[in-house]
Amino acid sequence: MGSRKEVRSTALSDFSLGSWLAQPTLNLIGDGKTVRHLEPQVMDLLAFLATTGGRVVSKDEIIDAVWDGRFIAEATLTRSIADLRRALGDDQRRPRYIETIPKRGYRLVALVSGAGTQEAGVERDPVVLPFAKPPDPEGADGSLTRGRIADRLASARRSRFVGRDAEIEIFRSALLADEPPFVALHVNGAGGVGKTTLLQEFARVAGEEGHAVVRIDGRNIDASPAGFLVALSQALGIEQVEVSAAIERWPAGGVLLVDTYELLAPLDGWLRDTLLPQLPARSLVVIAGRNEPAAPWRTDVAWAALTRINQLGNLGPDESRTYLTRCGVPAEHRDDALAFTRGHPLALSLIGDVLTRGNRLAPPRLDSEPEIVRRLLETFVQDVPSREHRLALHTCMTAWVTTEPLLAAVLDRSDAHDLFEWLGNLSFVEQGPYGLFPHDLARDVVYRDFRWRDPDAAARVTERVLGYLYERLERTQGLDRQRVWFDVLYVQRYNPCIRPYFEWAGFGTAYAETAHARDHAAIVEMVERHEGPAPAAIARYWLTRQPEAFHAIRRVGGGLIGFVANLRLETVTPDDVAIDPAIALAVAYAERHGPPQQGEHVVYGRFWMDSERHQALTQVFTVVAATCSLSWIAPRVAWSFVAMADPDLVEPMFTEIRMRRVRESDFEIGGRRYGVFGHDWRVEPAHEWFRLKAERASRVFTNPA
Repeated sequence: MGSRKEVRSTALSDFSLGSWLAQPTLNLIGDGKTVRHLEPQVMDLLAFLATTGGRVVSKDEIIDAVWDGRFIAEATLTRSIADLRRALGDDQRRPRYIETIPKRGYRLVALVSGAGTQEAGVERDPVVLPFAKPPDPEGADGSLTRGRIADRLASARRSRFVGRDAEIEIFRSALLADEPPFVALHVNGAGGVGKTTLLQEFARVAGEEGHAVVRIDGRNIDASPAGFLVALSQALGIEQVEVSAAIERWPAGGVLLVDTYELLAPLDGWLRDTLLPQLPARSLVVIAGRNEPAAPWRTDVAWAALTRINQLGNLGPDESRTYLTRCGVPAEHRDDALAFTRGHPLALSLIGDVLTRGNRLAPPRLDSEPEIVRRLLETFVQDVPSREHRLALHTCMTAWVTTEPLLAAVLDRSDAHDLFEWLGNLSFVEQGPYGLFPHDLARDVVYRDFRWRDPDAAARVTERVLGYLYERLERTQGLDRQRVWFDVLYVQRYNPCIRPYFEWAGFGTAYAETAHARDHAAIVEMVERHEGPAPAAIARYWLTRQPEAFHAIRRVGGGLIGFVANLRLETVTPDDVAIDPAIALAVAYAERHGPPQQGEHVVYGRFWMDSERHQALTQVFTVVAATCSLSWIAPRVAWSFVAMADPDLVEPMFTEIRMRRVRESDFEIGGRRYGVFGHDWRVEPAHEWFRLKAERASRVFTNPA
């Protein structure tokens, strides 16, 4: 049986599986309405099963092919099968894709065909919304057909959508015009005013009129031209990250919806002056954000004529009453609710949740929408349906994103389908590419409330979230593994010894990969510019000696913004010691306090820096933390060391994560003194370290800044 690499190489081409189109190179599956991202290991599992011709394959055969025969717990395979079934919308009891054969293994029962195969009437482009109106998840008699949770969520949202008639009419008329009267429609307004909901309605309208829609969300991309192009290329299903390739693939009459634009301000000029002018003439672009558009949209002679700007405000009284009626709020409460919320959409959603349960409000005078939202959220969490619902909600507030497998693991349930659907229907919970996440106005309020209301239960939730993420670390590789570590770090964001050291707003917008040869000159230049010629000479030596130890840190899109070097010290040579005094001191310390045994090695985070700001606490430091931590917990690590230019600044954080100050290993090069931190992984191994970190994350809490 072939290795995992061979399995991957045989499935580089897209293939059809039942109603799904699988794209192994992108780790994506899509059915024309929904796109789902699979972990690489799960995609490899799907690709392998697709090659088996419908025969029964044993668990051992799957492990040999997908895990290269490595020892794994059977639960790992079982969980991967469950993740794959969940992604495909399969039912283990009535399988349409993967059948369990008791005591023998698994069998793929769906029809598999090569790239380009489509069933009649099914659009398989996994990244652009279908041109035709999607099927109604409810039958003519109101009963559910073979819809998915996403269909039911969309239907529920549509049933509550009210107002915005003028905005929709402007958008629809532009779609229908032979020559659209504008190219760019800006929608701006405060948080929770309904910008994302309006974009969802625009997408539905565009689909009804036969226009393809491409969506970009500023929360999920790097705020740079390269980052935007990467997201656009993924959305269009192309591998080339180039403007010309995106323009060539752009659908006729396509609609580009850009959400959370306030996070993309650095690329505003490039978007306006470089990308958008190259789109086909009948394209429409809708840009939604909290801030007003930059002046050139209004003052540039060309753009001013082709731009419309819409300030999105609260709903009017009649629209608000209609919304409350659709939510089921009793008539006698609607005027009070309207007076309390002043038509703010998120506040209306929350008060609908509160009042349909029979609660009453005694509202004080509130002068801002965020304060209204805060008060409503506090009222909402006083009365959720059950304790399990409360724990599910706290899970969603704790994790960066919440998936159904995560929820099932935290609640110790084999199936968390109903609770996941309940979360997805909450007015302050949104859907993203990796799972559910709460509105930013809601997360801290609800999180604080649960920590106050039931601190022991909240602590258990945090520990279980981290336990699930630590298990996922064992099942992921490469960039997906870094993303899981970002998830781990995010859970610890309220720890006062962790919180000040990371840029939480831009979380996950950069990544690390093994540095290419073409990066080496830039890395040496970076070291010389920030630390001087002597450290640069040492960096050049290690680039030659251990090039694989250097990781380039890039923004999403590829631009080099920093690097980290985690040296692997197995056999230390006289040249190593003579050229780099830091190595001599660290090796001597390890020899005195616990020499590495046969087969063990030392990991040294010898260099790291931001290209422009040296060792400032930027997104580069976030990636450095993930990269170093992953190297520390690798097998057979005896000691890990890390050198810091300002050890006093970071000592509280390193002490919190059990990296102790080892002053005997401090060193001076080029007139600068560096402080060193270290950890003996035989004394406190990785599993114990994880346990302590989970305990600290669950017990330490401070009010968010």
